Amino acid sequence: MSILADIYNERYHAQASRPHYPQELRDKDLEFWEKVTKALGGDVVDAHLYKLCEKENIADVHHFREGFKLGVQLMLEVFGEQ
Repeated sequence: MSILADIYNERYHAQASRPHYPQELRDKDLEFWEKVTKALGGDVVDAHLYKLCEKENIADVHHFREGFKLGVQLMLEVFGEQ
């Protein structure tokens, strides 16, 4: 089956990927969140991280949409429809 048909039939699932961050940056991030958790408590940090994840998901959808629009515009340009 084609990718377009899979997308149309809601059977297409892109592979999730995230950028790879250097270990040093991850270690600093973990150290930071440990200090914040100690100062503010786990419930506050969990609520904050949940909101950050919601924002990140909205940004991901926006970027996907913009990439999809760009792909369509490129295809239209290739086929002389613009």
